[in-house]
Amino acid sequence: MIEDSKKKNFAFVLVYQLDRFARNRYDSATYKAKLKKNGVRVLSAKENISNDASGILIEGVLESMAEYYSAELSQKTKRGVRESLLKGNSIGGYTLLGYDVVNKKWQVNPAEAEVVRNIFEWYHNGEKGKEIIDRLNRQGIKPKYGEKFTMNTFVRIIRNEKYIGRITVDYVLYPDVVPPIVDEKLFRACNAMMDEHKHRQRETKCEKPYLLSGKMFCGYCGSAITAETGTSQNGQVYHYYKCYDRKLKSNDCRKKNIKQSEVEDLVFGATVDYVLTPSVIDKISRIVVERFNAEIEKSAALAAYENELKTVKRSIGKIMAAIEDGIYTKSTKEKLLSLEAAQEDLEARITIEKAKQIKPLELCDTKAFLNYFAHKKYQNDEEKNEFFNSFINRVILFDDRAIILYNTNKRETKHLKKQELLEITNGKNDDIKENPFEPEKFKRVSVGCGGGI
Repeated sequence: MIEDSKKKNFAFVLVYQLDRFARNRYDSATYKAKLKKNGVRVLSAKENISNDASGILIEGVLESMAEYYSAELSQKTKRGVRESLLKGNSIGGYTLLGYDVVNKKWQVNPAEAEVVRNIFEWYHNGEKGKEIIDRLNRQGIKPKYGEKFTMNTFVRIIRNEKYIGRITVDYVLYPDVVPPIVDEKLFRACNAMMDEHKHRQRETKCEKPYLLSGKMFCGYCGSAITAETGTSQNGQVYHYYKCYDRKLKSNDCRKKNIKQSEVEDLVFGATVDYVLTPSVIDKISRIVVERFNAEIEKSAALAAYENELKTVKRSIGKIMAAIEDGIYTKSTKEKLLSLEAAQEDLEARITIEKAKQIKPLELCDTKAFLNYFAHKKYQNDEEKNEFFNSFINRVILFDDRAIILYNTNKRETKHLKKQELLEITNGKNDDIKENPFEPEKFKRVSVGCGGGI
Protein backbone atom coordinates (compact mmCIF):
# COMPACT_ATOMS: atom_id res chain seq x y z
CA MET A 1 0.00 0.00 0.00
CA ILE A 2 2.81 2.40 0.89
CA GLU A 3 4.56 1.56 -2.37
CA ASP A 4 1.34 1.99 -4.38
CA SER A 5 0.80 5.44 -2.88
CA LYS A 6 3.80 6.69 -4.86
CA LYS A 7 1.77 6.21 -8.04
CA LYS A 8 -0.71 8.92 -6.89
CA ASN A 9 -3.68 6.71 -7.83
CA PHE A 10 -5.57 7.26 -4.56
CA ALA A 11 -5.95 10.09 -2.05
CA PHE A 12 -7.14 8.31 1.11
CA VAL A 13 -6.60 5.15 3.15
CA LEU A 14 -9.82 4.27 4.97
CA VAL A 15 -9.66 2.21 8.19
CA TYR A 16 -12.49 1.19 10.50
CA GLN A 17 -10.58 2.53 13.51
CA LEU A 18 -7.08 4.00 13.93
CA ASP A 19 -5.83 1.01 15.90
CA ARG A 20 -6.40 -1.09 12.74
CA PHE A 21 -3.76 0.92 10.85
CA ALA A 22 -0.65 -0.01 12.83
CA ARG A 23 0.36 -1.96 15.92
CA ASN A 24 2.11 0.93 17.66
CA ARG A 25 2.53 4.71 17.50
CA TYR A 26 6.00 4.51 15.95
CA ASP A 27 4.79 2.46 12.96
CA SER A 28 1.71 4.65 12.67
CA ALA A 29 3.72 7.88 12.57
CA THR A 30 6.28 6.42 10.14
CA TYR A 31 3.76 5.13 7.62
CA LYS A 32 1.49 8.17 7.87
CA ALA A 33 4.48 10.38 7.13
CA LYS A 34 5.28 8.33 4.02
CA LEU A 35 1.66 8.47 2.89
CA LYS A 36 1.46 12.22 3.54
CA LYS A 37 4.58 12.72 1.43
CA ASN A 38 2.74 10.98 -1.41
CA GLY A 39 -0.41 13.10 -0.92
CA VAL A 40 -2.43 10.38 0.85
CA ARG A 41 -4.32 10.85 4.13
CA VAL A 42 -5.49 8.16 6.60
CA LEU A 43 -9.20 8.40 7.51
CA SER A 44 -11.01 6.59 10.32
CA ALA A 45 -14.61 5.49 9.69
CA LYS A 46 -15.45 5.27 13.38
CA GLU A 47 -13.55 8.29 14.74
CA ASN A 48 -14.45 11.69 13.32
CA ILE A 49 -11.09 13.51 13.47
CA SER A 50 -10.65 16.94 11.93
CA ASN A 51 -7.63 17.87 9.84
CA ASP A 52 -6.44 20.70 12.11
CA ALA A 53 -4.23 21.06 15.19
CA SER A 54 -6.88 19.68 17.58
CA GLY A 55 -7.35 16.70 15.27
CA ILE A 56 -3.65 15.86 15.50
CA LEU A 57 -3.87 15.92 19.30
CA ILE A 58 -7.01 13.75 19.40
CA GLU A 59 -5.48 11.27 16.95
CA GLY A 60 -2.36 10.96 19.08
CA VAL A 61 -4.40 10.32 22.25
CA LEU A 62 -6.51 7.65 20.52
CA GLU A 63 -3.43 5.88 19.19
CA SER A 64 -1.77 6.00 22.62
CA MET A 65 -4.85 4.51 24.28
CA ALA A 66 -5.05 1.77 21.63
CA GLU A 67 -1.38 0.89 22.13
CA TYR A 68 -1.85 0.86 25.91
CA TYR A 69 -4.84 -1.51 25.77
CA SER A 70 -3.05 -3.73 23.26
CA ALA A 71 0.05 -3.96 25.48
CA GLU A 72 -2.08 -4.61 28.57
CA LEU A 73 -4.02 -7.39 26.83
CA SER A 74 -0.76 -8.93 25.61
CA GLN A 75 0.64 -8.93 29.17
CA LYS A 76 -2.48 -10.58 30.59
CA THR A 77 -2.44 -13.24 27.85
CA LYS A 78 1.24 -14.01 28.37
CA ARG A 79 0.73 -14.19 32.15
CA GLY A 80 -2.13 -16.65 31.68
CA VAL A 81 -0.05 -18.82 29.36
CA ARG A 82 2.90 -18.77 31.76
CA GLU A 83 0.76 -19.75 34.76
CA SER A 84 -0.86 -22.62 32.81
CA LEU A 85 2.54 -23.99 31.75
CA LEU A 86 3.96 -23.72 35.28
CA LYS A 87 1.02 -25.89 36.43
CA GLY A 88 1.91 -28.41 33.71
CA ASN A 89 -1.30 -27.75 31.75
CA SER A 90 -1.89 -27.68 28.02
CA ILE A 91 -2.38 -24.17 26.60
CA GLY A 92 -4.51 -25.31 23.68
CA GLY A 93 -3.68 -25.64 20.01
CA TYR A 94 -3.66 -28.83 17.97
CA THR A 95 -2.77 -32.13 19.68
CA LEU A 96 0.30 -33.91 18.36
CA LEU A 97 0.40 -37.44 17.00
CA GLY A 98 1.53 -39.58 19.93
CA TYR A 99 -0.32 -37.60 22.60
CA ASP A 100 -3.79 -37.05 24.02
CA VAL A 101 -4.86 -34.17 26.28
CA VAL A 102 -6.88 -35.37 29.27
CA ASN A 103 -8.05 -32.91 31.93
CA LYS A 104 -5.69 -30.27 30.46
CA LYS A 105 -2.67 -32.62 30.86
CA TRP A 106 -0.55 -34.10 28.06
CA GLN A 107 -0.58 -37.90 28.11
CA VAL A 108 1.27 -40.37 25.87
CA ASN A 109 -0.88 -42.38 23.45
CA PRO A 110 1.10 -45.69 23.31
CA ALA A 111 0.00 -46.81 19.82
CA GLU A 112 0.58 -43.39 18.24
CA ALA A 113 3.86 -42.92 20.14
CA GLU A 114 5.21 -46.10 18.54
CA VAL A 115 4.40 -44.68 15.08
CA VAL A 116 6.29 -41.47 15.94
CA ARG A 117 9.35 -43.41 17.13
CA ASN A 118 9.30 -45.46 13.94
CA ILE A 119 9.21 -42.28 11.82
CA PHE A 120 12.36 -40.96 13.54
CA GLU A 121 14.11 -44.34 13.30
CA TRP A 122 13.30 -44.78 9.60
CA TYR A 123 14.48 -41.29 8.76
CA HIS A 124 17.67 -41.71 10.80
CA ASN A 125 18.38 -45.02 9.01
CA GLY A 126 18.40 -43.28 5.62
CA GLU A 127 14.83 -43.55 4.32
CA LYS A 128 13.66 -40.46 2.46
CA GLY A 129 10.73 -38.44 3.75
CA LYS A 130 8.60 -39.30 0.71
CA GLU A 131 9.28 -43.04 1.19
CA ILE A 132 8.23 -42.83 4.84
CA ILE A 133 5.05 -40.91 3.89
CA ASP A 134 4.14 -43.51 1.24
CA ARG A 135 4.72 -46.37 3.70
CA LEU A 136 2.49 -44.80 6.38
CA ASN A 137 -0.29 -44.09 3.88
CA ARG A 138 -0.11 -47.63 2.43
CA GLN A 139 -0.46 -49.05 5.94
CA GLY A 140 -3.55 -46.92 6.51
CA ILE A 141 -1.96 -44.99 9.38
CA LYS A 142 -3.50 -41.54 9.68
CA PRO A 143 -2.08 -38.38 11.27
CA LYS A 144 -3.87 -36.68 14.15
CA TYR A 145 -5.56 -34.34 11.67
CA GLY A 146 -6.22 -35.03 8.00
CA GLU A 147 -6.85 -38.13 5.92
CA LYS A 148 -3.24 -38.99 5.12
CA PHE A 149 0.36 -38.02 5.74
CA THR A 150 1.94 -35.27 3.65
CA MET A 151 5.40 -33.74 3.54
CA ASN A 152 4.23 -30.90 5.79
CA THR A 153 2.95 -33.43 8.35
CA PHE A 154 6.28 -35.28 8.22
CA VAL A 155 8.39 -32.11 8.66
CA ARG A 156 6.26 -30.90 11.60
CA ILE A 157 6.87 -34.21 13.38
CA ILE A 158 10.66 -34.18 12.86
CA ARG A 159 10.94 -30.52 13.92
CA ASN A 160 8.68 -30.53 16.99
CA GLU A 161 10.63 -30.37 20.29
CA LYS A 162 7.60 -31.52 22.26
CA TYR A 163 8.63 -35.06 21.31
CA ILE A 164 11.67 -34.67 23.59
CA GLY A 165 9.60 -33.05 26.34
CA ARG A 166 10.46 -29.41 25.60
CA ILE A 167 8.06 -26.46 25.29
CA THR A 168 9.58 -23.01 24.72
CA VAL A 169 7.39 -19.89 24.96
CA ASP A 170 8.91 -16.38 24.75
CA TYR A 171 12.41 -17.90 25.07
CA VAL A 172 11.49 -19.61 28.36
CA LEU A 173 11.82 -23.40 28.54
CA TYR A 174 9.09 -25.39 30.32
CA PRO A 175 10.54 -28.94 30.57
CA ASP A 176 7.91 -30.72 32.68
CA VAL A 177 4.73 -30.17 30.68
CA VAL A 178 4.92 -32.77 27.88
CA PRO A 179 6.27 -36.29 28.57
CA PRO A 180 9.04 -37.18 26.02
CA ILE A 181 8.56 -40.11 23.63
CA VAL A 182 11.71 -39.75 21.46
CA ASP A 183 15.34 -39.91 22.60
CA GLU A 184 16.93 -36.45 22.40
CA LYS A 185 20.08 -37.75 20.66
CA LEU A 186 17.93 -39.32 17.92
CA PHE A 187 15.84 -36.14 17.61
CA ARG A 188 18.93 -33.93 17.18
CA ALA A 189 20.44 -36.29 14.61
CA CYS A 190 17.25 -36.30 12.50
CA ASN A 191 17.03 -32.50 12.59
CA ALA A 192 20.67 -32.19 11.55
CA MET A 193 19.95 -34.47 8.58
CA MET A 194 16.93 -32.37 7.61
CA ASP A 195 19.00 -29.16 7.87
CA GLU A 196 21.66 -30.63 5.59
CA HIS A 197 19.04 -31.72 3.05
CA LYS A 198 17.43 -28.28 3.18
CA HIS A 199 20.76 -26.57 2.40
CA ARG A 200 21.36 -28.89 -0.57
CA GLN A 201 17.95 -28.00 -1.94
CA ARG A 202 18.64 -24.30 -1.51
CA GLU A 203 21.79 -24.56 -3.65
CA THR A 204 19.78 -25.75 -6.66
CA LYS A 205 16.58 -23.86 -5.97
CA CYS A 206 15.53 -21.33 -8.60
CA GLU A 207 13.35 -18.39 -7.66
CA LYS A 208 11.63 -18.35 -11.05
CA PRO A 209 7.86 -18.32 -10.36
CA TYR A 210 5.40 -20.72 -12.00
CA LEU A 211 2.98 -18.22 -13.51
CA LEU A 212 0.21 -20.73 -14.33
CA SER A 213 0.33 -22.56 -11.01
CA GLY A 214 -3.22 -23.13 -9.75
CA LYS A 215 -4.75 -22.23 -13.12
CA MET A 216 -3.94 -25.29 -15.24
CA PHE A 217 -5.80 -28.62 -15.47
CA CYS A 218 -5.24 -31.89 -17.29
CA GLY A 219 -7.44 -32.31 -20.37
CA TYR A 220 -7.43 -36.11 -20.02
CA CYS A 221 -8.36 -36.68 -16.36
CA GLY A 222 -9.38 -33.21 -15.10
CA SER A 223 -6.75 -33.18 -12.35
CA ALA A 224 -4.72 -30.09 -11.48
CA ILE A 225 -1.40 -29.65 -13.27
CA THR A 226 1.22 -28.69 -10.73
CA ALA A 227 4.69 -27.18 -10.79
CA GLU A 228 7.68 -29.50 -10.67
CA THR A 229 11.44 -28.98 -10.46
CA GLY A 230 14.03 -31.59 -11.36
CA THR A 231 17.83 -31.71 -11.27
CA SER A 232 19.95 -33.65 -13.73
CA GLN A 233 23.09 -35.60 -12.82
CA ASN A 234 25.26 -32.66 -13.84
CA GLY A 235 23.31 -30.32 -11.51
CA GLN A 236 21.20 -28.53 -14.14
CA VAL A 237 17.75 -27.54 -12.86
CA TYR A 238 14.65 -28.17 -15.01
CA HIS A 239 11.24 -26.54 -14.51
CA TYR A 240 8.10 -28.16 -15.84
CA TYR A 241 4.41 -28.81 -15.19
CA LYS A 242 3.02 -32.28 -14.39
CA CYS A 243 -0.46 -33.82 -13.99
CA TYR A 244 -1.00 -34.27 -10.25
CA ASP A 245 -2.98 -37.53 -10.52
CA ARG A 246 -0.32 -39.00 -12.79
CA LYS A 247 2.31 -37.91 -10.29
CA LEU A 248 0.46 -39.83 -7.56
CA LYS A 249 -0.10 -42.75 -9.98
CA SER A 250 -3.75 -42.79 -8.90
CA ASN A 251 -5.03 -43.31 -12.45
CA ASP A 252 -3.88 -44.22 -15.94
CA CYS A 253 -3.62 -40.63 -17.17
CA ARG A 254 -1.33 -40.36 -20.20
CA LYS A 255 -0.60 -36.63 -19.94
CA LYS A 256 3.07 -35.92 -20.64
CA ASN A 257 5.13 -33.43 -18.67
CA ILE A 258 5.71 -30.05 -20.34
CA LYS A 259 8.43 -27.47 -19.91
CA GLN A 260 7.39 -24.43 -17.92
CA SER A 261 8.60 -21.93 -20.50
CA GLU A 262 6.80 -23.66 -23.41
CA VAL A 263 3.30 -23.63 -21.95
CA GLU A 264 3.62 -20.16 -20.36
CA ASP A 265 4.89 -18.67 -23.62
CA LEU A 266 2.07 -20.45 -25.48
CA VAL A 267 -0.68 -19.02 -23.27
CA PHE A 268 0.90 -15.58 -23.16
CA GLY A 269 1.38 -15.44 -26.93
CA ALA A 270 -2.12 -16.72 -27.71
CA THR A 271 -3.69 -14.09 -25.46
CA VAL A 272 -1.67 -11.16 -26.75
CA ASP A 273 -1.76 -12.11 -30.46
CA TYR A 274 -5.30 -13.42 -30.80
CA VAL A 275 -7.39 -12.05 -27.95
CA LEU A 276 -6.02 -8.58 -27.25
CA THR A 277 -6.62 -7.38 -30.79
CA PRO A 278 -8.63 -4.19 -31.56
CA SER A 279 -11.77 -6.04 -32.69
CA VAL A 280 -11.80 -8.46 -29.73
CA ILE A 281 -11.00 -5.68 -27.26
CA ASP A 282 -14.00 -3.76 -28.60
CA LYS A 283 -16.29 -6.79 -28.16
CA ILE A 284 -15.02 -7.63 -24.69
CA SER A 285 -15.33 -3.98 -23.57
CA ARG A 286 -18.96 -3.77 -24.70
CA ILE A 287 -19.86 -7.04 -22.96
CA VAL A 288 -18.13 -6.03 -19.72
CA VAL A 289 -19.77 -2.59 -19.66
CA GLU A 290 -23.20 -4.03 -20.48
CA ARG A 291 -23.05 -6.70 -17.78
CA PHE A 292 -21.48 -4.48 -15.14
CA ASN A 293 -23.94 -1.64 -15.58
CA ALA A 294 -26.90 -4.06 -15.72
CA GLU A 295 -25.97 -5.33 -12.26
CA ILE A 296 -25.87 -1.87 -10.69
CA GLU A 297 -29.06 -1.56 -8.68
CA LYS A 298 -30.41 1.58 -7.08
CA SER A 299 -30.21 1.26 -3.29
CA ALA A 300 -33.47 0.87 -1.35
CA ALA A 301 -32.67 4.04 0.64
CA LEU A 302 -32.16 6.10 -2.52
CA ALA A 303 -35.43 4.85 -4.04
CA ALA A 304 -37.31 5.66 -0.81
CA TYR A 305 -35.83 9.18 -0.64
CA GLU A 306 -36.71 9.86 -4.28
CA ASN A 307 -40.32 8.67 -3.80
CA GLU A 308 -40.65 10.77 -0.66
CA LEU A 309 -39.26 13.80 -2.49
CA LYS A 310 -41.88 13.40 -5.23
CA THR A 311 -44.63 13.38 -2.58
CA VAL A 312 -43.21 16.49 -0.90
CA LYS A 313 -42.99 18.34 -4.22
CA ARG A 314 -46.61 17.46 -5.04
CA SER A 315 -47.72 18.81 -1.65
CA ILE A 316 -45.74 22.04 -2.24
CA GLY A 317 -47.36 22.34 -5.65
CA LYS A 318 -50.84 22.04 -4.15
CA ILE A 319 -50.10 24.72 -1.52
CA MET A 320 -48.69 27.06 -4.17
CA ALA A 321 -51.83 26.53 -6.27
CA ALA A 322 -53.99 27.37 -3.22
CA ILE A 323 -51.99 30.57 -2.60
CA GLU A 324 -52.50 31.57 -6.23
CA ASP A 325 -56.26 31.14 -5.66
CA GLY A 326 -56.05 33.56 -2.72
CA ILE A 327 -56.08 30.97 0.08
CA TYR A 328 -53.32 31.99 2.48
CA THR A 329 -53.35 31.53 6.26
CA LYS A 330 -50.81 31.22 9.06
CA SER A 331 -51.05 27.42 8.96
CA THR A 332 -50.53 27.53 5.17
CA LYS A 333 -47.26 29.40 5.67
CA GLU A 334 -46.08 27.01 8.40
CA LYS A 335 -46.96 23.97 6.28
CA LEU A 336 -45.13 25.41 3.26
CA LEU A 337 -42.00 26.19 5.28
CA SER A 338 -42.08 22.68 6.76
CA LEU A 339 -42.37 21.06 3.33
CA GLU A 340 -39.58 23.20 1.88
CA ALA A 341 -37.32 22.21 4.78
CA ALA A 342 -38.19 18.56 4.15
CA GLN A 343 -37.44 19.00 0.44
CA GLU A 344 -34.04 20.49 1.21
CA ASP A 345 -33.24 17.68 3.64
CA LEU A 346 -34.31 14.96 1.17
CA GLU A 347 -32.30 16.51 -1.66
CA ALA A 348 -29.21 16.50 0.59
CA ARG A 349 -29.83 12.85 1.54
CA ILE A 350 -30.28 11.90 -2.13
CA THR A 351 -26.99 13.62 -3.04
CA ILE A 352 -25.16 11.67 -0.32
CA GLU A 353 -26.81 8.38 -1.30
CA LYS A 354 -25.96 8.88 -4.98
CA ALA A 355 -22.34 9.47 -4.01
CA LYS A 356 -22.37 6.03 -2.37
CA GLN A 357 -23.72 4.39 -5.52
CA ILE A 358 -21.38 2.49 -7.80
CA LYS A 359 -20.78 4.61 -10.86
CA PRO A 360 -21.60 3.08 -14.26
CA LEU A 361 -18.63 1.78 -16.21
CA GLU A 362 -17.62 3.76 -19.30
CA LEU A 363 -16.73 1.97 -22.53
CA CYS A 364 -13.65 4.15 -23.08
CA ASP A 365 -12.28 3.25 -19.63
CA THR A 366 -12.65 -0.49 -20.26
CA LYS A 367 -10.97 -0.21 -23.66
CA ALA A 368 -8.12 1.80 -22.13
CA PHE A 369 -7.61 -0.88 -19.50
CA LEU A 370 -7.40 -3.68 -22.08
CA ASN A 371 -5.21 -1.66 -24.43
CA TYR A 372 -2.81 -1.05 -21.55
CA PHE A 373 -2.16 -4.80 -21.38
CA ALA A 374 -2.17 -5.21 -25.17
CA HIS A 375 0.62 -2.67 -25.75
CA LYS A 376 2.66 -3.12 -22.60
CA LYS A 377 6.23 -4.42 -22.87
CA TYR A 378 6.44 -7.40 -20.51
CA GLN A 379 10.06 -7.38 -19.40
CA ASN A 380 9.98 -9.60 -16.29
CA ASP A 381 8.03 -12.41 -14.63
CA GLU A 382 6.30 -10.03 -12.21
CA GLU A 383 4.69 -8.14 -15.09
CA LYS A 384 3.71 -11.41 -16.81
CA ASN A 385 2.20 -12.65 -13.56
CA GLU A 386 0.04 -9.50 -13.39
CA PHE A 387 -1.07 -10.23 -16.96
CA PHE A 388 -2.01 -13.86 -16.20
CA ASN A 389 -3.91 -12.93 -13.03
CA SER A 390 -5.88 -10.27 -14.93
CA PHE A 391 -6.96 -12.46 -17.86
CA ILE A 392 -6.37 -16.18 -17.43
CA ASN A 393 -9.01 -18.11 -15.50
CA ARG A 394 -8.21 -21.68 -16.49
CA VAL A 395 -5.99 -23.53 -18.96
CA ILE A 396 -7.04 -27.08 -19.88
CA LEU A 397 -3.95 -28.75 -21.26
CA PHE A 398 -3.58 -31.70 -23.65
CA ASP A 399 -0.41 -32.99 -25.27
CA ASP A 400 -1.36 -31.49 -28.65
CA ARG A 401 -3.58 -28.52 -27.74
CA ALA A 402 -4.74 -26.21 -24.98
CA ILE A 403 -8.13 -24.70 -24.10
CA ILE A 404 -7.84 -21.27 -22.49
CA LEU A 405 -10.73 -19.88 -20.44
CA TYR A 406 -10.53 -16.17 -19.75
CA ASN A 407 -11.99 -14.13 -16.92
CA THR A 408 -14.71 -12.79 -19.22
CA ASN A 409 -16.28 -16.25 -19.45
CA LYS A 410 -19.95 -16.43 -18.42
CA ARG A 411 -19.41 -19.56 -16.38
CA GLU A 412 -17.69 -19.28 -12.99
CA THR A 413 -14.88 -21.56 -14.13
CA LYS A 414 -12.72 -21.20 -11.05
CA HIS A 415 -15.20 -23.38 -9.17
CA LEU A 416 -15.60 -26.03 -11.87
CA LYS A 417 -15.45 -29.65 -10.78
CA LYS A 418 -13.48 -32.30 -12.70
CA GLN A 419 -16.54 -33.54 -14.57
CA GLU A 420 -17.45 -30.02 -15.68
CA LEU A 421 -13.91 -29.42 -16.88
CA LEU A 422 -14.05 -32.64 -18.89
CA GLU A 423 -17.36 -31.53 -20.44
CA ILE A 424 -15.60 -28.40 -21.68
CA THR A 425 -12.77 -30.47 -23.18
CA ASN A 426 -15.32 -32.67 -24.97
CA GLY A 427 -16.81 -29.66 -26.73
CA LYS A 428 -20.03 -29.38 -24.73
CA ASN A 429 -19.48 -25.69 -23.95
CA ASP A 430 -20.85 -23.24 -26.53
CA ASP A 431 -18.38 -20.54 -25.45
CA ILE A 432 -15.40 -22.43 -26.86
CA LYS A 433 -14.20 -21.24 -30.25
CA GLU A 434 -11.38 -22.65 -32.36
CA ASN A 435 -8.43 -20.34 -32.87
CA PRO A 436 -6.00 -20.98 -35.75
CA PHE A 437 -2.89 -20.83 -33.57
CA GLU A 438 -0.10 -23.15 -34.71
CA PRO A 439 2.85 -23.19 -32.28
CA GLU A 440 5.70 -25.61 -32.77
CA LYS A 441 4.65 -28.02 -30.01
CA PHE A 442 0.84 -27.71 -30.24
CA LYS A 443 -1.64 -28.28 -33.05
CA ARG A 444 -4.10 -25.65 -31.90
CA VAL A 445 -5.29 -23.49 -29.04
CA SER A 446 -9.00 -23.16 -28.27
CA VAL A 447 -9.91 -19.83 -26.75
CA GLY A 448 -13.00 -19.56 -24.52
CA CYS A 449 -14.55 -16.23 -23.60
CA GLY A 450 -18.00 -15.02 -22.59
CA GLY A 451 -20.49 -13.78 -25.16
CA GLY A 452 -19.29 -16.13 -27.90
CA ILE A 453 -15.92 -14.46 -28.35
